[in-house]
Amino acid sequence: MVTDQAEPPLDVDPSLIGELELDRFEVPYADLNDERLMHTRLLVSGTEYVYLRSFPIRGHSAVMPAAVAELLAEGRQLLIAERNERYYVYSA
Repeated sequence: MVTDQAEPPLDVDPSLIGELELDRFEVPYADLNDERLMHTRLLVSGTEYVYLRSFPIRGHSAVMPAAVAELLAEGRQLLIAERNERYYVYSA
């Protein structure tokens, strides 16, 4: 479940940011499985990321790499968060 836009962004500790390998590239990644709810906005080191869409973890390789590559080609700064068997894509 994603929370309402009126909620403040979830402040994510930058030390929790890793890399998720997708096809032939890597994107910043945060494991948020301990969060009670997914937020529509995440804040990392002063940069706010806004939720775009999600993908199931199982089977994500069929469409997620191409979708993420397209967003990166548009010049978007991305962050992928994981929670409850899904990858959530955020853009700054």
